[in-house]
Amino acid sequence: MTELPAKQPAAKAGEPTLEFVEDDLKLALTFVQISSAAYSTGNLQHGGDARSKAEVAHARAVAKLIESSAVLPQDASVQSMLREVQSALSSLPSSARHALWMRRAAG
Repeated sequence: MTELPAKQPAAKAGEPTLEFVEDDLKLALTFVQISSAAYSTGNLQHGGDARSKAEVAHARAVAKLIESSAVLPQDASVQSMLREVQSALSSLPSSARHALWMRRAAG
């Protein structure tokens, strides 16, 4: 009979872990890459949608990080990922530029 792996202690309800924060930051980076690729090929709608999803994942990660700051120690790798996501998001076209591009593309 195969032995099951030992269960890890479950996190208390409402107590986010750094693992969840890292997952959201990785997701945000993935959407930033998708957005950047879409913008570079002229697919503005897809680029904007992916950017929005990246912003949501980033905001969720920040909220979880704020919630966990009283419980968990600050992790240097999470802080580094957070800066990477913020930098990547700032490199994408802003929504104002996106609207301008949409008008030019329609005209």
